[in-house]
Amino acid sequence: MKEQRFNGYEKFYGYKRGCLICGNDKECNDREVWAKDEYFKALKCTDCGLVTLDPSLDQDGLNQYYNDYIGNRFKQKQKFDDRKIQYRIDKIFIENYINKGKVLDVGCNGGFFLNTLSENFEKFGIEIDPKAVDYANKEFNVNVIEGEIGKDDFEENSFDLIIFRGVIEHLIDPKLALDRSYQLLKPGGLIYFCATPNLDSFCAEIYREKWNLFHPIEHINIFSVRTLHRLMGVKRFLLVEERYDYLNTPYENQNNDYKKLTDDINLKNSGRWYEVEKSPPFWGNMMSVIYKKRI
Repeated sequence: MKEQRFNGYEKFYGYKRGCLICGNDKECNDREVWAKDEYFKALKCTDCGLVTLDPSLDQDGLNQYYNDYIGNRFKQKQKFDDRKIQYRIDKIFIENYINKGKVLDVGCNGGFFLNTLSENFEKFGIEIDPKAVDYANKEFNVNVIEGEIGKDDFEENSFDLIIFRGVIEHLIDPKLALDRSYQLLKPGGLIYFCATPNLDSFCAEIYREKWNLFHPIEHINIFSVRTLHRLMGVKRFLLVEERYDYLNTPYENQNNDYKKLTDDINLKNSGRWYEVEKSPPFWGNMMSVIYKKRI
């Protein structure tokens, strides 16, 4: 049975495309099916390892899907409360490296993470959901505009920090966003990715389409640190630090998570994969990575 949330989006299926990193032709044989559901296939490039939905929704479809995304967040109280705790963890990590200056949060939703950051920052955001933009500007002391990075009017070389929190995997053209980020950052400025699915995680490899971060329609590109850095440009950015939060997060439940993981592996090995549901939270699923614009 097809998921109800996908109904009506068939008309928004985009065109086929090659690997964003390698530029492989859409008909090439250098990508293999990594995971799939009834609507979408995720293809993995055998050269660089990037996983991409192909095809995905086009931008009109994504705009419709994300309309009032903030309203859906408010309806999921437990997830919303957990996310607020994780905001503080992510804040501490980045503020070990920078705690003042001009910051841009890309895909900032209602400005919740921006609001968590130090008041020493001059805070800007960009977001495609108009209701989230309205909420951010009314509730918090931030400057959020409606739109997409790469189609913005920000001044080049003006930001000290650019944040992609749970965003880069949602973009049809992340290269456009990263190229524009390079233009907007000051020399020595930082890009911070957090709440970002990590393809190199143990659970991603074991569970594939049952990985709890395999979200067809939403997660269009699934990165590792290596593929993300290649798309950004290793000659343009320096990797500063990477980490993989699980312990001491609101998502950690070691006894339950380890038990489920062990039970699921046993089911898989005994040919009963059909009994397995979504993967548990686990170490390595999410990555937080800081890059520095080379001077």
